[in-house]
Amino acid sequence: MKTVVMVAALLAVFALQPVSAAEKRAASGKSCYTPAAIEAEQAIRFMTDVMIVSSECQDTIYAQFRLRNKDAIIEYQKAMIAHFHSKDAFDSWNTSLANEASRQQAGKPSAQICQQAAELMKQASRLDAKALHEYAAAKAAASGASYTRCGK
Repeated sequence: MKTVVMVAALLAVFALQPVSAAEKRAASGKSCYTPAAIEAEQAIRFMTDVMIVSSECQDTIYAQFRLRNKDAIIEYQKAMIAHFHSKDAFDSWNTSLANEASRQQAGKPSAQICQQAAELMKQASRLDAKALHEYAAAKAAASGASYTRCGK
């Protein structure tokens, strides 16, 4: 009986803790997206995939991609910070995204990962800011139905 009372008391304490708007949206999974946020998310997801594979395959494509697209990446990050209403919430989401991408590769031999990602890496080696925007916009348009849009 003491355990039940203790658990109930702890739950009550946690329920009274303040929760930021970004944390509420992230927890509910019902955050709405603007078209700019959808495009930014797609660009950052691409960049994250390139980062994970580049690291695993021990090449410099990710570093080159970041240098070539520095300004576009910063703008996409700003769009996601605005979407999440804070840098901390964006950082948390971005870390979660990278962790999930890493988990998807876990346990696979490096040679297999590199072979399966060859086309991704070729694409990353060719994308400049204009092409990155076109890629992210196309991905956003293709996956737009899976997002809750703001204002609708």
